[in-house]
Amino acid sequence: MARQIIQICFLSFIASLVTYIGIRQWVRKISLESRLALEKDVDRIREDIRWLEASNVVEATVHQQLYKADIAAIVAQYQSESEKYRKIHNRLQSLIIIGSLSTTTAAALEAALPGHRWITVILSFLVGLAAGFMGYFKFRERSFYLQQTSDAIEQEANAMILRVGDYKGLDTPGALTLLVERVESFRNEQRRRQQQLDQPVDERAVGPSE
Repeated sequence: MARQIIQICFLSFIASLVTYIGIRQWVRKISLESRLALEKDVDRIREDIRWLEASNVVEATVHQQLYKADIAAIVAQYQSESEKYRKIHNRLQSLIIIGSLSTTTAAALEAALPGHRWITVILSFLVGLAAGFMGYFKFRERSFYLQQTSDAIEQEANAMILRVGDYKGLDTPGALTLLVERVESFRNEQRRRQQQLDQPVDERAVGPSE
């Protein structure tokens, strides 16, 4: 009887041990599968993040490439506006020169041409009008700043293409980023100058002292 009890206890112990080992192995397997699944999820998330970052870089590079392609149009626009203001300035300057000489000549011939004093008055008015327009609208300054900005942007684009100056040793994304920063800086400076020229003369005079 005692022997049977010992056998039953021994078998119960063995069964319990086997059950414990089996349950432990099962739990470990589940835990391992869960961990593997979790690691797969983490790897998938990391891969998604990499692709997202890569797509952002590609998108930024594409935008910069498009911006670089527009630089030629920007330069052409500045050059066209500069040429327009230069022509206006030259025409007004020619009018002032011709009008001043004509006024002097008409004044000298006034004694010989009685009744034609109105010619001197009209010529003087035209000269004063041209000088007033030149002084107020600053056509020469506008032309100069536009041409200066155009030359600076064109020089920067050529330096980027040839990889000289600050662009030496840079890869394409880095060179594009620097080019966009420089060109935007030039354009912002041009807008600031344009705003200053658009201000009335008295405000331009008061502005710096404030």
